This record gives sequence, structure tokens and C-alpha cells, in this order.
Amino acid sequence: MSENKIAKYTLKGIKDKKFIVPFFQRDYAWESQNLKDLIDDGQKKLYIGNIVVKNGLIIDGQQRLMSLYLLSKFVGKDYFEIRYEVDDSDNKKLKNLNSDNFKSTEFEMSSLNDICYFLSRNLNKNEIEDCLENVYFTITELSDDINPGKYFEAMNTNKQQLKHHEILKAKFFEKLSSNTVLDMAENWDNCSNMDSYFVEKKYLKDNSIQKEAKSIIKFEDFLCVVARVIGVDDMPLDTKYLVRNFEDKILETGKSEEFIKELFKYRAVFDKYLFKRNFDNTYIFKRELDDKYKSTIDDKKLLMIQLLFEVQNSNEWLVSYLKECENLGDDLNAHIEFLENLDKEKMQERVQDLENLLNSGTSTPHYFFYKLDYLLWKKLGEEMANNEFEIWEGVESKQSIYDNFFITRTGSVEHIQPQSKASENDFEGVDENGKSKIDTFGNLALISSSRNSSLGNKAVNEKKAVVDNWIKGKQSIQSLKMLLAFQKYFDCWNYDNAEEHGKDMINLLKEDLGITSLEIEDPEEEDLEEYLEEALEEEALEEDLEK
Repeated sequence: MSENKIAKYTLKGIKDKKFIVPFFQRDYAWESQNLKDLIDDGQKKLYIGNIVVKNGLIIDGQQRLMSLYLLSKFVGKDYFEIRYEVDDSDNKKLKNLNSDNFKSTEFEMSSLNDICYFLSRNLNKNEIEDCLENVYFTITELSDDINPGKYFEAMNTNKQQLKHHEILKAKFFEKLSSNTVLDMAENWDNCSNMDSYFVEKKYLKDNSIQKEAKSIIKFEDFLCVVARVIGVDDMPLDTKYLVRNFEDKILETGKSEEFIKELFKYRAVFDKYLFKRNFDNTYIFKRELDDKYKSTIDDKKLLMIQLLFEVQNSNEWLVSYLKECENLGDDLNAHIEFLENLDKEKMQERVQDLENLLNSGTSTPHYFFYKLDYLLWKKLGEEMANNEFEIWEGVESKQSIYDNFFITRTGSVEHIQPQSKASENDFEGVDENGKSKIDTFGNLALISSSRNSSLGNKAVNEKKAVVDNWIKGKQSIQSLKMLLAFQKYFDCWNYDNAEEHGKDMINLLKEDLGITSLEIEDPEEEDLEEYLEEALEEEALEEDLEK
């Protein structure tokens, strides 16, 4: 078997080369923002990935090559030729394109017209020339015994545009021996599809059905998580500079193949223990796909604690969890206990003045609502199991509530007693600590922005009707705290009852966090400001995600 040849190039290095876009490639699809990102990257040397060809036929990278060709023509440079394998009128127009006729040339392919129009109106030629001078890439020339069509299918399934992890893939493959590239490439592509369950090529049966469901994390984020798991402690979890960070911390250390093996290993661990979302917005663990597997209450418990972390918009927990998964084995209770302790450790480090944080109206950090709903759901299960009720005493349809509630990212703090009606039921004014009575924690709940706007200034009895629909299963339950408040205190929702409800909820949080004293020493002002600043940033992200 002959070997593929891989070499590094600049545009000057491919001068006079001729490339062909084969019939099995899709149309040019880059948008103006893709080109702008390429030009504005700001790096002195800009690596744009690996181009795969066979005898000039472009197998992987035609979007990038066509973009470079158009940019070159726009500034009057002729580095290489490119044409479509299927003969059409655009080939002649591409060949004759120059800086003078750039704006007036009309292509059959509308996407080419769109990009040419954008370039002629928006981009600076000097910046483009700098980009073209500094851009570099690798070209892999496939050996004679490789079928271009099959290679294309392996490398480009579901690819829509150049992403950071695709650039990173090419950089990793530069470091691999040529006889491992094909299998590694196919495994990488399978691994990058986080919405399916990963199976390495050597274990994949031709007739196997790949179940698809929505992952809780994107592949680029997963790459960073795995790097941290295997000991690259200074790898940022922010993917903004993904390629640069991996170059510095992994590629230049000579650990490319080792990292890829660990990536595949932890992808399998991730699939085994982390939930996915079905496309009908239900939840699933991989083990539940086995017809012989019987779901247990522990599956729901593990799902709920994972949901508590998932709504917090941070992947730090995944680093700690994936490190520990193999040690925890298949004992779901061990997984639940580990994650609960991880959550407690995180909050005990950050929270010093719980009551001040909670009685902050719409500025109350959203985490506490999520955590409280988790604790209320857990408490409901315990009370039903023991048939002894305290918090959930007097609430109807307990089993239905327990079965149908799931923590979901909501993001909007709702006042049960509307702010516009603060003059009613003794919610007007401030309490003995100078806090607005309408903002007391007992009068707050976290629901979606859309449902908040629909409830808005409605009276308490109208909001109660919404909660009744939650219990009857007509709408999804968004807040157990709000449901509990209406079930226990609706006959007389006033400030005193809101205070009582709030204290019950705060005590439940304190009990979980191991805070026993009601008098908490005031934190240093800068610590509290820092915490609130982080919380507000998370909540802004929640609102963006919901939109």
C-alpha cells in the first residue's frame, strides 16, 4: 500500500497548480461572515487546515480554496486555478475574473455572486493582501489506491463550514503516520458528532443503527474538557482560541496521537454516563437503548443532578465528573453522591451571606432557584417513600409532580405577588433590614421569559390557574417552589405567608449546604460583588440561550 503525501504550503507555493471541484462536492457555501473572520483573525501566520486532493481533484477543502481564489482575484493576484468538474459557464467566468470585472461578473451559482458583491463593497484590499501573504495550510495528496468518493464521505459527512475543531483535526493529522490517517479521520468525525453515540470504526457494524439525540455539550467544548481531564490543567474551557491553545499545550508537546486515543476513550465514557435530549425534548441515557434494560428511579435521580449542573452554563463539573466516572463504576448511587458533593463544595466556597443573596428580587442568582427545585424534588421522593410528609404535606398529585418535573433552563425571576400590586396584601414598603418586601425570597420563582411576560402583572389567582395546569399535566412544571407556594398558601397569599414560605426554602438550602447558624458573618464587600457579577453574567447567557 502506497502512502499519502503531506506537505506544508503558502499560496506562493502552489502557484500555477490546477484544482478541480468534483461533482460530488456541494456548491460554494461560505457566507460573508466566514470570509470576514478569516481576514480579521489577527494572527501573523494563519493556518487554515488541511486540504485533501487526488490528482488535483479536491476531496476536502474546496470551500477554503475557492475562498482564497476569490480573495486573490479581488486584489489582482493569480496564485492557482480552480474549476468545476461539471462543465458549466461559471468555469470561464472564474478563469477570467479580475479586480476590474469583479463586481460586474454574474455567476450561475448565486453564492458566488453574493460573496463577490460583499467583497467589492465591504473589505479593505490591503487587509486581504496581508491575509493572503500570511495564510498557510497543508495539502495531503492521496495515494493511488484510495477511492476519492469514499474518502470524501468519511471526511465530509455533515460538514457545513470550516469550524475550529476541523482546523484542529487537520493539525492533529499532520502529526500522524500516514497509515493511520484514514481510520483516525473517520473516528474523529464520528466523535465530533456529539448528537450520536460514538463507536470506533473497528467496532462499528455495517448494519448498526446510530441513535441520535441532542448532546449537552458541543465538540469543541468537549475537546477542552478532555484536555483538562488528562492533566492539561491550564487548558481554558473557553473555545475562543481553541486552535492556538491546542497548538501551545498539546500539539507542540508531541502528544497528538496520545490525545486522540484519550479523546475517543472519554467520548465513550461520556456517552455511557451522561444524558442526552431526545428530539421530542425528553431525556435518555445510552443504557436505556438496550431493550433488556429496565429504567429505575436511580436513572431519574442521576438525570436530575446532571440537569442541575447543565443549566449553570459551565463545564467545570464535567472535568471533575469524567475524571471520576471509571472509579465510580456502574453504581448509580455513587455517581449521584459524587455530583451532589461536588455541587455542595462549589457553593460552600462561594456563598457566605445566603439570605442577603436570596432576598434580592430579580437580582437573586438563578442557581439558588435551580438548586431549590432539585432539593424539593428530592425531598418529595423521600417523603413519598417513607409515607411521612413535612414540606409536601397537603399537596395534591404528588406522584404526578414527581414523575413529570425536570429541571430546565428558564431564566426569568417572577414575583408571585406582582410588583404592580405591591400595595395589596402587605407587600408595600421595606422590612426591618431595609429590603423591599415585594422582593422577599418567598415571593419569587424562576420561570421562562415567555411565561413571565404572559403572567406579568396578572393577579395571584390567575397565576394559580397556571400552576393548576402544571399539576394536571397540561403544561410543563417550571418551578416546584412556585407550585408549593400556591398549594400551601393560596387561600391567603400575603407578606407573612411569603416570609414563612421563604424561610422554609432558605432553611432547606442551608441544611443542604451545612449552614447551621441563622446569623451569617457578612462577607467582604468585594467577595459579594464578585459573586453577584458572575451570577449576572451567567443569567445574561441564560437569557441569550433561551431566545
